[in-house]
Amino acid sequence: MAVTQIIVLLRSLIIGLVALVLNWSVNAQGPPRRVLLLYPFDNAQPATVNAGAAVRKRLLDRMSLSQIDISADFLDLARFASEADELRVARFLAEKHSRLPPDIIMPLNSEALRFATKYRGIIAPNVPIVFCCVTPDPAIAADRPKEVTGVYSQFDVGKTIALAQQLQPKARNLVIISGSSEIDRRWLAVLRKEIEPYETRFNTEYWIGVPYKSLLERASHLARETIVVFVTDYDDSTGKLLFPAQVVEALAQAASAPVYGPSDTYLGRGVVGGYMDSFELMGASAADLALEILGGRNPASIDPQVSANRKFFVDARQMARWQLSEKNLPQDTVVSFKRPTLWEEHRDLVLATIFVILLQAIMITALLVQMFARRRAENSLKESEERWRSVFEMSTVGVALADHNFRFQATNAAFQAMLGRTDDELRSLSPLEICADEEREPLKLLYEQVRKGTQQSYETVQQYRHASGTPVWVHAYVSRMQSKEAKSPLFLATMIDITDRKRAEADSRDALSELARVARLTTMGEMTATIAHEINQPLGAIVNNGSAGLRWLASTTPDFEEARACFKRIVNDGHRASQVISGIRAMLEKGSDAKELLDINKLVREVLMFAHGEIENQNIVVRTELKENLSKVLVNRIQLQQVVLNLVMNGIDAMATLGSRARLLKLRSGQNGSSSVTLTVEDVGTGIDKSIIGRIFEAFFTTKTHGMGMGLSICRSIVVAHGGELLATPGELYGSIFQLELPIYQPGTA
Repeated sequence: MAVTQIIVLLRSLIIGLVALVLNWSVNAQGPPRRVLLLYPFDNAQPATVNAGAAVRKRLLDRMSLSQIDISADFLDLARFASEADELRVARFLAEKHSRLPPDIIMPLNSEALRFATKYRGIIAPNVPIVFCCVTPDPAIAADRPKEVTGVYSQFDVGKTIALAQQLQPKARNLVIISGSSEIDRRWLAVLRKEIEPYETRFNTEYWIGVPYKSLLERASHLARETIVVFVTDYDDSTGKLLFPAQVVEALAQAASAPVYGPSDTYLGRGVVGGYMDSFELMGASAADLALEILGGRNPASIDPQVSANRKFFVDARQMARWQLSEKNLPQDTVVSFKRPTLWEEHRDLVLATIFVILLQAIMITALLVQMFARRRAENSLKESEERWRSVFEMSTVGVALADHNFRFQATNAAFQAMLGRTDDELRSLSPLEICADEEREPLKLLYEQVRKGTQQSYETVQQYRHASGTPVWVHAYVSRMQSKEAKSPLFLATMIDITDRKRAEADSRDALSELARVARLTTMGEMTATIAHEINQPLGAIVNNGSAGLRWLASTTPDFEEARACFKRIVNDGHRASQVISGIRAMLEKGSDAKELLDINKLVREVLMFAHGEIENQNIVVRTELKENLSKVLVNRIQLQQVVLNLVMNGIDAMATLGSRARLLKLRSGQNGSSSVTLTVEDVGTGIDKSIIGRIFEAFFTTKTHGMGMGLSICRSIVVAHGGELLATPGELYGSIFQLELPIYQPGTA
């Protein structure tokens, strides 16, 4: 849109300069420049009359009456259409303008252009022609002389039919109406190419040259779901001269289906609408080209241009008549003859009336509200304070209010009883001063995040010191409260005493730990008995064969063949012992064969739920970075849960002795293209010495005083059995990093 406006502005500047040059030229030379307008028909045709009026107005706006002489002739080509008639008119025009020949000839439609180019040699040889409102015709364009230019009109019947199809989606019939004159046939031949794509979509009929009365009669019996498109009608095959604008008006009134047309002269005469061009704007554009030529520009350097003024136009009255919805109109459609609403007609009056009424209502309401506002506000404030005080004092949950430095400002009775301190004692303290030493740094980190506003609240399980020195476990929820009146924020903390629950959890963990230890000892005993039982026989055979071999070699005459046979049996028994061990090992590693498609993120969340108690107990801060929409893996859920849980618990154990920094456990998931899914478990604990990191997956190798050295070995065996890999590396600053990689499930594979 901006480019078009720039082009129009530049053209206006050029025309202004041309007018200045032309004005100087006329004042210097004297005689005015002469423009001959050729109307194709008579003065009753709206299209050419509108275009001619626009040409005349634009020329006179740019040049004075003393500078330009505009004359006009009506060719009446519809009434006198023979070549003899045309030749007679051409000779008449030549005689008429012989004394004052025109400087430019301006034909005002396709028929006038055809006449002008054919007879220019008689009327005014070699005079430039600037045409207007001409339908593009490749045959005519190919033979166009260089000094002929102008403005093409594009009467797009195809888009007119498309408009009708949108307004009448249930239409099944299409009727194209045109006259039988040579002019009608030439127009229809040009427009036929635009109509052809729609012929197969509808039951299409062409009514060409239907007598006027018969046309109206037939139109009155059309089915309602019919699209009627009127092109032109200068002759109805009876020899009677017709005017298309009058015919379409009568047709639209008589028809029992909506009528459409591609010419803006049909709008307001009963047609619903169409894709139309403006004859007035085309006339003004043609006049601009004529001014450039009169200013001295070579017409051969000006290519004909296509009018850019086409739009969808509809008549609101006809839309209502045929009950067509404006919702189906294309975007930027111009709706004409729309009856204004009361709001559109008297907008200022309506606004003024509403304003006065509202002003009076507001003043009356304000007076009434002012009478009761203060009393209501006072009562409400009093009730609110009483409710808050009651909730604060009577609550069984500990509630405390702290300032921006996290100093207690007020505490309720439950909070005081929980810590064994009075309200006055607590007012001089902050939560950081009464929490356990090992929890001070993580708690300080959370407080600073809330203080800076990076998060509005946090929830944690932490340990405070009672006035007596005994630990008190609490479930705390702290939130930031921004007061409108206070410049600094306040912080509200609610706390629940969970000391008894934590003791019960500790007792439960101790019992489970003891049970697990007994289970491990029992399992190791059973495993040892199984291995001893299965391997005893091949070992006995090895001893017997070894003894026999020694005897064969110790005899006076050693029997080497018998000794060799004994040694072969020893080798075979050794292989058999190895097979026994491999069988037991496979049985232990196989576990359950049941596998399922699993989302690694879901499994991580399940494991964190299992370890929730230990995470709380050890004050671990867990940070997860789980990438969404990962591909699934085919695994044994129980075995993989054991692997991830073992890695998580190892990370928690590695941070058990930390006191100077926050205990942070990170879990990240990701995907390596279309091959594998990864899970990384990272802690900030004591870490793994680089000298032993290559041995941590060996069976019975452990760095824990209470460990058996089987956990990581079993984890790697499970992962390898699933086609994956388990790696360990030291952390960047602290701790260690374990990375689990599993192949993505591919359909059709086991």
